[in-house]
Amino acid sequence: MRIAIIGLRGIPAKYGGTEVFVEEIVTRLKDKFDFYVMHEDSKFYEDSYHGIRRIHAPAIESKSTSIPTINDLITTIYLYSKHHDKIDLFYFLGPDSSPAAILPKLGRKKVLINPDGIEWKRLIRRSRFAPFYILPLYLITMIYMYLMEFLSCKLADVVVADSRGIQKHLEQKHKPEKTVYIAYGARELVTPAVSKEEEAEILGGYELNLGEYYLTVARIVAENNIHMEVEGFKRSKSKKKLVIVGNFNRKDPYTKHLLKLKGKNVIFLDPIYDKKVLGVLRKNCFAYIHAYEVGGTNPSLLEQMLFRRPILAYDVPFNKEVLQEGGIYFKDAEDLASKMEMLERGEFDLRLIKKTQIKRIKRQYNWGKVARMYERLFRTLIRRGKGDGIDC
Repeated sequence: MRIAIIGLRGIPAKYGGTEVFVEEIVTRLKDKFDFYVMHEDSKFYEDSYHGIRRIHAPAIESKSTSIPTINDLITTIYLYSKHHDKIDLFYFLGPDSSPAAILPKLGRKKVLINPDGIEWKRLIRRSRFAPFYILPLYLITMIYMYLMEFLSCKLADVVVADSRGIQKHLEQKHKPEKTVYIAYGARELVTPAVSKEEEAEILGGYELNLGEYYLTVARIVAENNIHMEVEGFKRSKSKKKLVIVGNFNRKDPYTKHLLKLKGKNVIFLDPIYDKKVLGVLRKNCFAYIHAYEVGGTNPSLLEQMLFRRPILAYDVPFNKEVLQEGGIYFKDAEDLASKMEMLERGEFDLRLIKKTQIKRIKRQYNWGKVARMYERLFRTLIRRGKGDGIDC
């Protein structure tokens, strides 16, 4: 069975959660399926990455942005023209991949689409920090993304949602023919082979000490509320540091706002792709802050849960669905400052928090379980030809 996956920048994962998800799934299932994985590049060619076929195709992109609709369409046209007789199933990631899904749909191929989070709401949050003269563009893009979300629900044989909240939203808003819920898993970053001395050396490279900093690893966009974290930290009486790792773009209006907001003991770091280094930072933080507001199950949050550190999470349904009693929730910057101070005074049940995080990862968010669910979905859809009877 041959499956094309479209809607990512490529593997190995060097950008975000979508790439991590694809790399984990295809690596675990490559002996059971033949995968054709999209990889944005400057020209057309194909190669192999750890036994997985990568389809390189020209892409319109920069360091921090991409135009998925066009890039996905280019890749799909190439794939369909060269391999359409071989591919059984096309899996599109993100609502803006929907126009590209029209081609295989017309060719009577099986189509899966994961619309990701509620993407059109992201533009509402970002518009707060945009210059007034580009607000019409934000409005047009927001409408476009809503239409793409609608289209994805109408084109797909099965719509995949990575959180129960997203599944409910899609079913209520767009009534797709069939939806299934399959979450993400948590990627293990640090093994016991990393010594305490090596961890201390890595931390020292960033002028950090064990347990003396708060950490966030995130895309630097408005809907992830990095500004709220900085404001909350500055209002607190904490003597620790706040470390934020992300794709800071000095030309972007939101990054400019954060740079003006940045104060004492606030450290901005560019993306870290070394798993060991990132794992050491996660493992040794005093607490992790997750202020994401729009979206479903976030891979960065799941990765942090493996380290059993306190997690301060923005009080929205998506975060509560994942963490349950394994999180400490805040409603705004002032509340975040208060929760930081309470945490430093030892006013939360850390044993319950750790126990809940361990249970959630083992039972719900492990890649082995996620891969098995995808294997069942792929096989059932290809063999039956319909979404009926699929229950992951």
